[in-house]
Amino acid sequence: VPLNAEAKLDLPEMVKVSKGAGLVYLCNPNNPSGTVHGPETIDATVRAILKESPDTYIHLDEAYIDYGDPAKIQTGLALTQEFKNVFITRSFSKAHALAGMRIGYAMGHRDTLNAIRNSWGMGDVSMLGAIAALTAFEDREHIEWEREENNRVKAFTVGALNDLGYDVPESHTNHLFVDLRAPARGFREACMERKVAVGRDFPPWENTHCRISLGSMEEMQVAVRVFREVLG
Repeated sequence: VPLNAEAKLDLPEMVKVSKGAGLVYLCNPNNPSGTVHGPETIDATVRAILKESPDTYIHLDEAYIDYGDPAKIQTGLALTQEFKNVFITRSFSKAHALAGMRIGYAMGHRDTLNAIRNSWGMGDVSMLGAIAALTAFEDREHIEWEREENNRVKAFTVGALNDLGYDVPESHTNHLFVDLRAPARGFREACMERKVAVGRDFPPWENTHCRISLGSMEEMQVAVRVFREVLG
């Protein structure tokens, strides 16, 4: 189901086509757009899907939730406690800064998680990786700092892009989905010539939008200078 005109998940359309589906995947905050749906909307959507299709599993991907504004997005954990076939996945690769460890976790009913483990496998986790993940999980001070710093860098970058005349949907992640009004490939290649790497295409939006990941303030100051050269 394509994103709607606001670059958000088209939840009503997803409900319509969910009947008989084995799995419905809801990425909130969304990748690549960075947009979110609030807890009431997610709750209503899950209930509508399960009313139409009680045997369908619903995967809530919350990989980027630590970057989100708590006033606009909250975890769907309560839904996993109410419904056996709703489960959540999260990652240590984003706000926890452990991308090289390739570690994540899932929350849901024991039977559902066991079925996933038995049919797909959960990969191997080293002792060092497990210790790092558990330590990072408990470090809420870092997560708060990461969110605040990301918001600061995001505001700077969005402001620069807006000044250049480009729209950016409100992002609750560490990346921006910029409406370039042109294919992302040309922008990406022009940036690379100036030693700034911009991410891959995200079909079917590759002819209009580009996802830009946020780095440190110093890195984004360099990137913005390049964006002004390329887009100005």
